[in-house]
Amino acid sequence: MKNIFNNVIWVALIAIAASCGTSSNKTEKSSTTKTEATEAHSHTHYSYDPAATVVSFTAFKTTDKVGVNGKFEKFDVKTQTTEVENAIDILNGLSFSIPVNSVETNDKSRNGKIVKYFFGTLANTADITGVVKSVNAGKALVAITMNGITKDVELTAKADKNVVVLKGVIDVVNWNGMDAINALNKICYDLHKGADGKSKLWSDVDLFIKAKLATK
Repeated sequence: MKNIFNNVIWVALIAIAASCGTSSNKTEKSSTTKTEATEAHSHTHYSYDPAATVVSFTAFKTTDKVGVNGKFEKFDVKTQTTEVENAIDILNGLSFSIPVNSVETNDKSRNGKIVKYFFGTLANTADITGVVKSVNAGKALVAITMNGITKDVELTAKADKNVVVLKGVIDVVNWNGMDAINALNKICYDLHKGADGKSKLWSDVDLFIKAKLATK
């Protein structure tokens, strides 16, 4: 009788152990499945946001090369892809068009002179247009068109999380722009004089573009 009782207990323990083992496996599998599903949907995607983009520049006057800051308040940007997983990839194939009459330097009179005497001297330049031809090793190769001429410009290109920054220098001489430089300097002759009494408007311009991408 005692042996029969012991056998019953052992059978019950084995059944309980087997039952616990099966339940644990199901829980583990379920947990793994949930983790995999979470990881599959955890990637951040970035998209271009025109409201969070600034296109700015610094021109230079006087022989001391005093900077004059400005920006363009309007621009049209088209991206090759709606969303990207790496923020810097939003630049690949990106094209843009910038109406020059949207220039803003915090001086209404100066804005008008830039539009009329600088851009107005250039041919076919109601808009500055361009396209990003390539992005590689922290550099972006950008084809910029103004005065009826298209030239490639290499800009530094960096991304920090969802913020993309482009920086570099262009020389308008490369777009045959000295007539436009001289026309603007002539109308602003006294304003471009430095301590030495000489009037000068430089042909090189610093560019700075910052875009904060939308995330989801």
